[in-house]
Amino acid sequence: MKIMWAITGAGHLLKESIEVMEELSQKHTITIILSNAGLEVIQKYGYLNKLQEIKEKNNENNIITEEEEKYSYPLSGKITHEKYDYIIVSPTTANTTAKIVHGIADTLVTNVVAQSGKGQIPLIVVPVDQKEGIITTTIPPYIKKDLCKRCPFCKAKVICPQKAINPPYIDSTKCIGCMKCHDCCIYDALITDEKIELYIRKIDAENSRKLEKIENIKTVFNPKDIMEKII
Repeated sequence: MKIMWAITGAGHLLKESIEVMEELSQKHTITIILSNAGLEVIQKYGYLNKLQEIKEKNNENNIITEEEEKYSYPLSGKITHEKYDYIIVSPTTANTTAKIVHGIADTLVTNVVAQSGKGQIPLIVVPVDQKEGIITTTIPPYIKKDLCKRCPFCKAKVICPQKAINPPYIDSTKCIGCMKCHDCCIYDALITDEKIELYIRKIDAENSRKLEKIENIKTVFNPKDIMEKII
């Protein structure tokens, strides 16, 4: 099958989304599209190399950014005749969800969503803001400046295969999220798995529920459930 997978600027459910994408890439062709915010978040979490690995599994796989497309988003116009079997948006931010619900198509991802309906291409959306209330999510790795001692021999700096660690900073453009630096700082200055609580607004949760009412869209609330929707 030929699948287009869009990533927006959400860190929540990002890891799970990429894991499912990687699984699908074992048998199917994947075109990955990244919103500007999506690209920033991918870099912050260190997943850009992982996407490159998925791309290189098949000569027909591709990664397309919003910056490359500019303002006319020519890619979105092509999907109606390039015969994609499925289009997936995961993770989907509250902003993108709201635009989809209200029929706004002013970005690469929302243009693709609009064109999927015109081309009757099945669309699967995984919104991150699902229920009103508190959720827990993991933030990107970072170094606590007040705890970092700028050690002359920094174990984390030495062990990092990408040379992304230069205390008290981590270069998110180099980090690949391998977590080899996890627990290697004796001063606990290097944080790789910090979780924070976020509050989901009622309006954002309501928009997520409204996705189900739009023709051509199937909503799932965990990327792993995408596999059940793919025929």
